[in-house]
Amino acid sequence: IASGLEDVGIKTIVHGPAVTLDDVYAQIAELGMATGNEDGAAAVVAEIRSGIDEVVANAPDGEIPIRVYHELDDTFFSATSSSFIGQLYGLFGVENIADPADEDGFGFPQLSAEYVLDEDPDLIFLGVVLYGENAATVAARPGWDALTAVQNGAIVELDTDVASRWGPRVPELVEAISDALAAFEAATVS
Repeated sequence: IASGLEDVGIKTIVHGPAVTLDDVYAQIAELGMATGNEDGAAAVVAEIRSGIDEVVANAPDGEIPIRVYHELDDTFFSATSSSFIGQLYGLFGVENIADPADEDGFGFPQLSAEYVLDEDPDLIFLGVVLYGENAATVAARPGWDALTAVQNGAIVELDTDVASRWGPRVPELVEAISDALAAFEAATVS
């Protein structure tokens, strides 16, 4: 599409997926430069940074070690701590169960049901509920009723639009993660 647009004289910018928060900020700045709206882009970046900082500052202390599994789809693709999504979980010091499975460092390993069962996460985050996966379908998987997260009702259905895009709504995803972690800690402590 980009080359077709360029062939007819329309300038394009193609951004690959963000790998880090700094990538998000750089892409927004580049878009601002390309559109002559550098100040607006800088304001958006500042708003994202302050939104994330505020959520993290108000998050629970994280005294309880929490093991998380972020599911991208029903074929068990996940996001490790080296991915953009994983970096957001890392803001809260959680343990990502997908990390040991990412032997090639790609950031998005395909796990197996058995792997997830063996790792027994405390919290399961569903990043793409738009395509039919939800807490009920996860709980109905063979053997998954034994998972700590399933037994405790700790399956978080993230907003697909927020969880699958990087940009001005990243603080909303960070807040959803923080809220789930706070709810888990509150339930565990009581």
